[in-house]
Amino acid sequence: MELFNKYKNKNFAFITNYINSCVNDDSLALTEDELRTQLSGASQSSFEEFLLALTNAYDNIESYNANILYSQDDLMLPLRQIPIPVRTSIAEKAWLYYILQNSKSDLFIEPATKQKLISALENDIDQSRYPIKSEYIDFRSLSPDNKLSITNELSVNFKTIVSAIKQHRCLFVTNTTFSGQIYKDQEVYPYKLEYSAQFDSFSLSCYPLDIKRPVKMNLSNLSAVKLGDEIVDYNGFLSDFEKQLKNIKEKVPVSIKIRNQAEAYDRCAYLFSSFDTFCYDKGDDSLIMNIYYYRFQKDEIIRNILFLGHYVKVVSPKNIVDEVVSNISAAYNACC
Repeated sequence: MELFNKYKNKNFAFITNYINSCVNDDSLALTEDELRTQLSGASQSSFEEFLLALTNAYDNIESYNANILYSQDDLMLPLRQIPIPVRTSIAEKAWLYYILQNSKSDLFIEPATKQKLISALENDIDQSRYPIKSEYIDFRSLSPDNKLSITNELSVNFKTIVSAIKQHRCLFVTNTTFSGQIYKDQEVYPYKLEYSAQFDSFSLSCYPLDIKRPVKMNLSNLSAVKLGDEIVDYNGFLSDFEKQLKNIKEKVPVSIKIRNQAEAYDRCAYLFSSFDTFCYDKGDDSLIMNIYYYRFQKDEIIRNILFLGHYVKVVSPKNIVDEVVSNISAAYNACC
């Protein structure tokens, strides 16, 4: 058989990662039974043949054996003792090519590196045999009004903030709030950058020294972002910051039941993309999403739930259920 071909790329990727993992740490080696479990392909007619070749178990046609793994103390170890270059598929190359066309990629990749990647991809892929089309990559947004403009100023500010977080340095920022209030040259300790798919926006989670509490600043509202000095006792800052966040975080998440219809789950994923969530399949064509939030985010969560309509039901806690019911009743009474 042909052990690896374009129809079995997942097996190729698995074995590549497996060998590279074992080369770095042989304690990650699996037994033959564990390999069978990991390679979830039992429904393939050629799966057993693939495993025989992989584990060198062909008796009558020895040339079919792959000879890339050997058994030692019941573990399947790689013969090759140096890492294998990771091979990307046509689909992965197409995805990367069109992701690089998105202006957000400028925030994460230097211009020279980006151009080198684009040129390599254009030369590597035979577009006559494997045509690449932009519509193959699904960029979704909830509203055409939410479109982040990657200006040169935003790009510079973004990279300055990343440098400050990496180097454990403070920042001096000028922040114009949504209400129009301006905080000029405000000294802040940066915690992390966050992205919201709902609003297509980046926010800086930080600790301003003048107000002494965690805040979020929208990057589109920041100007004159400058690096400051290294933060003294950075680990202490992180510990105190996370302790303050924990104190204002609700202990009980909002639990909602989502009917798996009309892309309701996709819309939930977008609306709650900036929250910590945990989802699982309830088994009756519905999903449960637990949303963990801070006290000041309660109104936003209720607005999002109301926006989703009858495809979503609030399961708990009772105070959120009561507020959603109250909002719906008030809207109904106003219409009548």
